[in-house]
Amino acid sequence: MKKRINITLEDEVVRRVDRYADEHYTSRSGAITMLIVEATDKPASVKGNAKGDKI
Repeated sequence: MKKRINITLEDEVVRRVDRYADEHYTSRSGAITMLIVEATDKPASVKGNAKGDKI
């Protein structure tokens, strides 16, 4: 299911999104979606304990 959202962005942010969209052959909406997914899909860094083992 898709939902529509309405956001207000500074002109410079819109220019940067449009540049990213052009570079990735997608629409403004597609670029914003890609960037949000990329930003929220990466796992948090894993901290090690004193022995260097991952927790």
